[in-house]
Amino acid sequence: MSQAGDLDGAALQRQPNPPRRILVVDDEPLIRRLNTEVLVDAGYRVDTAEDGADAWDTLQLNSYDLLITDNEMPNVSGVDLLKKLRAARMDMPVIMVTGTFPQEAFAHHPWLQPAATLLKPYTIEELLGTVKTVLREADSTADGSQLFQLFMDRDRKDNKISQVAEPAGALLQCPTNFPQRILVVDDDSDTRQLSVDVLAGSGYDVEAAKDGAAGWEALQDNDYDLVITDNKMPRMTGIEMLEQLRSARMSLPVIMATRSLPVHEFARKPWLTPDAMLQRPFSNDDLLATVKKVLHTDDGNDDRKETLLPKYL
Repeated sequence: MSQAGDLDGAALQRQPNPPRRILVVDDEPLIRRLNTEVLVDAGYRVDTAEDGADAWDTLQLNSYDLLITDNEMPNVSGVDLLKKLRAARMDMPVIMVTGTFPQEAFAHHPWLQPAATLLKPYTIEELLGTVKTVLREADSTADGSQLFQLFMDRDRKDNKISQVAEPAGALLQCPTNFPQRILVVDDDSDTRQLSVDVLAGSGYDVEAAKDGAAGWEALQDNDYDLVITDNKMPRMTGIEMLEQLRSARMSLPVIMATRSLPVHEFARKPWLTPDAMLQRPFSNDDLLATVKKVLHTDDGNDDRKETLLPKYL
């Protein structure tokens, strides 16, 4: 990581005090240097990273108002970096500056959409205009983790992403009203499929993993709103997966749905306590009621008895 040069007084007057902090990520030294000089001249404070892996290390140590990243880079690509950001629930907006728009990746994983994109080559005016627009929207939104939704195309039907990349300097349009994404982790194929069918039939976007190890891999590659997991599974138990989640400081809620509730384990390690537990056998209605409770989408009129636990026993 390198720190750009000192900011002159005139530049500082054009930006809030203290100046907004931006991380520029690009494996091409010339582009990295040019972007840095342009942004510093405009009054921003700029750090740089030479690839996605370097950027991720930098993001663990510093706080930024904006990330500007290339996509095709060694070690960790821009899309991979976005996956890490989403999984870690980092709230900063992202501008992707790239020669080739990764539309297939964003079509398959729309929740990875950056706040804006610039296709190379672009002008200085387009770069600065996009930065100002994204930061202005960041200032006006209360929840930074939902920033990218401000750039959604509310007129498109069926939540489909445009198959044509926007012109340089234009803000990307993203699908609106994303269904909440749930990961179901269970080694019993019948139980797993039943849960998937019930949840998908209620409008959730559902993916499944056959055990805790597969679930942990999915959690590192994708962004979810909720995890529903069994406990006793091969390779990695539900509790072991919870330990991985807590160690990685992932904040997504967890429901443990299992036959034998490991309450003694949670009493011994209260930081592993899930947001709710369901003891098998349970009905489809109980499953949906618990999901709504945890995701705060219930209407307050559901009196079914699910095992909702306090964060600490």
